[in-house]
Amino acid sequence: MNKNPVIEAAKKSFIALKNPYQSVAKVFPGTLNHFEKENTTYHYIGVKNKKHIPRSLLEKLAKNGNYLLHTLDVYSLGGRAIDISLQNPISGKLMTGSSSGTAINVLVGINDLGIGTDGGGSVLAPAMSVNLFGFISNLIEEEHVKQFVNHSTDDISFTVSLGYITRTFQEMQRALNATFPELQLTVEKTKQLVISTLAEQKIPSVLIQTNKYDKVISLSHPDIYGPREPLIAFLKTHLINCDFLISEEGPIDYQGFGDTVIGHMGEQTYEQQVSARKGLIRVVNMANATAIVVPKKEFATGYVLICESTSEKIPLMLSFAKKIALPPDELINRYFSNFDHYFPEEFM
Repeated sequence: MNKNPVIEAAKKSFIALKNPYQSVAKVFPGTLNHFEKENTTYHYIGVKNKKHIPRSLLEKLAKNGNYLLHTLDVYSLGGRAIDISLQNPISGKLMTGSSSGTAINVLVGINDLGIGTDGGGSVLAPAMSVNLFGFISNLIEEEHVKQFVNHSTDDISFTVSLGYITRTFQEMQRALNATFPELQLTVEKTKQLVISTLAEQKIPSVLIQTNKYDKVISLSHPDIYGPREPLIAFLKTHLINCDFLISEEGPIDYQGFGDTVIGHMGEQTYEQQVSARKGLIRVVNMANATAIVVPKKEFATGYVLICESTSEKIPLMLSFAKKIALPPDELINRYFSNFDHYFPEEFM
């Protein structure tokens, strides 16, 4: 039975207006008016409520991918790496920041695509914390974001990258094709890949299967859960020599809180920060790189694929991400995207 797209879109707006997770800052229910046009499929966008995201990006997505602005999303105060105002809908623990509301609104099905900003993991980490796909690149609206120079809580200067959060790889690919129509992001592998992995980490089974054709390099590395400066240098050194690098990370913010604000206040809180299992996702943007998070089945855990921000390496990285991408968890999807859970039948 085919679902009526107008009714499904209206349900998304009803849930957004109810705002059960306090993750929505503003809803644009008038977006439904676009559905008066017949034979057109639309996709809803939620935008982190920050000036770093220009309207020109939304216009490009609307033109190339039939995307519609649906919500403005809340985010953690001051760009903090955890959001003490929101809960992770799956675990009930503090939500990962700073694009916290954006990730929640994609998880529950309010939006198909979330747009956030990432300085030190603020898109990639929230996405991973609820088993979603996350992507960042300093090439998205590159000229616009150059005007915003920030400092991290550990006093590292950086320019933010914009990034996307989706439930499926197919939706991520659609958004990236709309963003970079000049790149052939759907191309299949046409060359031998040089893939770097971190020593002592598990190698994805697909790597073992394709090892006859791909060159896999295992790298010694600094503690990926330690200070950021050595990790930035590590990425800048090694990304030059490979098509992309893979790191397995997580579970994010499940056994600890990956947050410098509390983490700098003594040995015990620092141990809690490290146990949050945020690794290279914290430094991708600071290394001026591009990355995609591919969730695993295990909660808040995934592969982080990182490459140089070039028109050659990004498609190769995405072609591999497609191979290891899993469909959304059926139970999670059925529970959080079920309209009847938010508007159950009541006493008549």
